Amino acid sequence: MRSTLKQIAEATGYSIATVSRALNGSSKITAETKRAVLAQARRCGYRIECRSVALIVPHFQFDGYFGGVLRLLAAELSRQGFTIEVISSENLGVLEEHPFCGAISIMAQNGLERYWGDRHAIPLVCINTRPRHLDGIYTAASNDEQGVRLAVEHLTRLGHRRIGRFGAVTSFHDPTNWNSTNREQAFRRMLAERGLEPELYASSSGEAASTLEALKSLLARGVTAIVTVNEGFELETLHALELLSVRVPEEVSVLSWTQPNPAGYLKPTLSGIEQNFPELIRAGCEMFRSLLAGDPVGDTLVDYRLTPRASTARCGG
Repeated sequence: MRSTLKQIAEATGYSIATVSRALNGSSKITAETKRAVLAQARRCGYRIECRSVALIVPHFQFDGYFGGVLRLLAAELSRQGFTIEVISSENLGVLEEHPFCGAISIMAQNGLERYWGDRHAIPLVCINTRPRHLDGIYTAASNDEQGVRLAVEHLTRLGHRRIGRFGAVTSFHDPTNWNSTNREQAFRRMLAERGLEPELYASSSGEAASTLEALKSLLARGVTAIVTVNEGFELETLHALELLSVRVPEEVSVLSWTQPNPAGYLKPTLSGIEQNFPELIRAGCEMFRSLLAGDPVGDTLVDYRLTPRASTARCGG
C-alpha cells in the first residue's frame, strides 16, 4: 500500500502540515527537514495521485535530437493516458508549483540527478543522462560502447586506419555530457586496441568558419574517414567538405551519428550510426510506469543500428 501523509509524519516525527509543506517544496521548511521527509516518502512509495508528467528539456530546445525524442515521448505518454507539461531547465521551479506524478528528463547534460532527491519525492527517469540509484533515479540510454564498436568495425573493415572524429566543443572533454563522454572513452579504447591513432579529433563551435577549420585540420593530418560524433552535424559536415572540394567517399569516407531522415536524403546518402529512439522511449516509459507502481526497475541500454550508405567506401578504392 502506498503511504499517506499521516504515515510519513509518524515515521519522521514531523507534523502532517510540515510533511505536506516539505513535499510541496515550501521555502519555509529547512533543507534538513525536507531531505528527511523526501527520503521517507521515497522509501515508503508515496505518490501524488495525478496523471500529469513533467518533461524536462534544456533551454526549450525542440529541434534535432531533442525535438524527435520529445515528440515520441509525448505520443507514448499520451497513449498511456498521461498529460504532459514541457519544462525548460531554466524554469525548474515550476515543479514545485504544479502537481506532477513524476518527471522524465531529456537534458543530455548530467546534473539534475545530483540534487533531485533533496527536492522531490516524485519519480525521475533520465533519458541518456546519468542515473542516481541512491535516490531511485534510473536511466534508459543508448548503448554508446556498442554504437562506437559498430562505427569502428565498419570503417576498419573498409581498410581505414586514419579515422578522425568531428564534433561539438562538448564532444571530447565535457564530463557532464553522458553520451559524448561515453562515446569518446569508447573510441579511444577501441582505436588503441587496434593500434590506431586516438588523437585524430577536432571540434566546432557551430559557426561555419569553425567547422571549415576543424575539418581542414583533420584532412591535414591524413584522415581517410571522418566520424561525426553528434547528431545534427551531418549537413554542415557535407557542406564544408564540398566547399573544400573534397569528394565523399572517393577522398574521404563520412560516417555520422544520425537518423534515416536526413541521412537517407542527402547526397551522397550518409552512412549512419542511429539511436533506436522508439525502443529507447518505450523502455523509458516502461521504467516510468514501474516506478509509479512501486515495482523494481534497473537501468536499460538500447543498442544502436548501423546503416551503411553511399558516404563510406573502401579506403583507396
